[in-house]
Amino acid sequence: MAGSVYKLFKETTFMPNNLDAVIRASGMNKKQVAKAAGVMPETLSRHIHGHVQMTLENAEKYADILNVHVQKILFVNPPTPIVGEIYIENNENIKRTFYHSWTRGVQIPTFTIADDLCCTQFIADEDYSGYWYDYPGALSFFLREPLITKRVHPGCVQNACMVKLVNAIKLPNLYETKLFSGVLYPEPGNLYTIDNPQSGVHFRGVKLEWATPFISTLFRPDLRGVTYVDIESEV
Repeated sequence: MAGSVYKLFKETTFMPNNLDAVIRASGMNKKQVAKAAGVMPETLSRHIHGHVQMTLENAEKYADILNVHVQKILFVNPPTPIVGEIYIENNENIKRTFYHSWTRGVQIPTFTIADDLCCTQFIADEDYSGYWYDYPGALSFFLREPLITKRVHPGCVQNACMVKLVNAIKLPNLYETKLFSGVLYPEPGNLYTIDNPQSGVHFRGVKLEWATPFISTLFRPDLRGVTYVDIESEV
């Protein structure tokens, strides 16, 4: 029994940690952190890569230096799948694409992302500088479950959400799509109205495959230590 306990302890001691990502998000460099923690840069590197066990005292010291909770140092958030992209063209057209399989995700060390979320990433033409100038590179987060179960989440009613229509609609720029975002209003007969004042688009009497409520948008992933990782497909 003692041998089994020792083996389990040995196998779980060198768990992945968030130290490297939290340092990158802090704006400090590793030499500064090592000096503030009173350790050699080589020791900090070994802590980051799990070559040397990081004690709770080490983690608390790093957390104090980096101004985060110690949990952010010790525990790696599960990846949030990237389920699609929103492409902004120079002519202000917005094209939404959802992936048939989810094979990439993001890990964000500096605040907790619930494991029931998914996200889309905003991309734009290289020289884009229009109305959506602050969105390229941003990540928008939504509830994941409605996409999997194909339902309209009640949290979408009279709130901003992402929807997938049963039948494609033609937007004012003549672009046809089944994916849209806006505020959702129920109608009789299991139909819905979608209103998007930013795009000046208002549709009535549409059927939905699913609708998921908008949770938040992270405009500067680079300043939150976001890393992009491969994940196993979820759909």
